Amino acid sequence: MTRDVKISFQDKKQVLKFVQMNSSSSCQVDVRSGHSYIDGKSIIGLLSLNLLKPLYVSVIGDSNKITALIDGYQSYHLVAG
Repeated sequence: MTRDVKISFQDKKQVLKFVQMNSSSSCQVDVRSGHSYIDGKSIIGLLSLNLLKPLYVSVIGDSNKITALIDGYQSYHLVAG
């Protein structure tokens, strides 16, 4: 299963928390900004994107794990509009 969500960051703590949540999940997390795609578990890859604009995230995996991960994004106020 795949779910897409739009996220945005307000500070560097949110960026670190995003990568930590993704790294501890068994889901595949793909982040898109423009024509660039990176692994959502890679801090280096994430920092190569323009973090001032919303990013588009595709979470792939078991539906329960996807829901738990996206709920985590919401609890840290990462989900945009």
